[in-house]
Amino acid sequence: MKLWYTIFIATFIIIYGTLSVALLGGWVVERFRKGLSAFFLAFLIGLAGSASPLHADALRSMINLRGDQVLVPSEVPPKESFALQRLMSVDERLIVFLYHDPKFRRPVDYAETYNLTGELLQVAWYEPDGGLRIARDVNLGNPGATRAARILKIIDLREHGFSPDARPDIPTGDGRPVLQMK
Repeated sequence: MKLWYTIFIATFIIIYGTLSVALLGGWVVERFRKGLSAFFLAFLIGLAGSASPLHADALRSMINLRGDQVLVPSEVPPKESFALQRLMSVDERLIVFLYHDPKFRRPVDYAETYNLTGELLQVAWYEPDGGLRIARDVNLGNPGATRAARILKIIDLREHGFSPDARPDIPTGDGRPVLQMK
């Protein structure tokens, strides 16, 4: 008798399960056909947004002096890992914050440049493995721009005719770098 019950239950599950899946599948296909154009439109918009060269790199957010968010590349080190060395005014048009990393011997390891309205224009820092890196506002140098874009991108210094010395800083046991001679 147990075999008879097992066959009956299996037949019931197969017949009614197949019918249920067919009905549910028909409903899903009908809904999918109606939403297919919306799905493809959303997919294309998402693809266009993710393929934008402006946002191709991983970005994180910083706060400028005005309190606004500025998008910077993730390669830019956080200024919290540096000690504020001094504050400078350049030609009464720019404000420069200079930071120092106590582990290395350079007087300045990180710098942020702001205009007088508090917009972050540029961040420059030395990599521990050597070389100067600069992230600059995308509107900086654009004659048609009326304000900062609040999006920084890393510039290639070789394109601008500047090739920094890329000798690595090698910290000593007490955190100071070893002096290297050419």
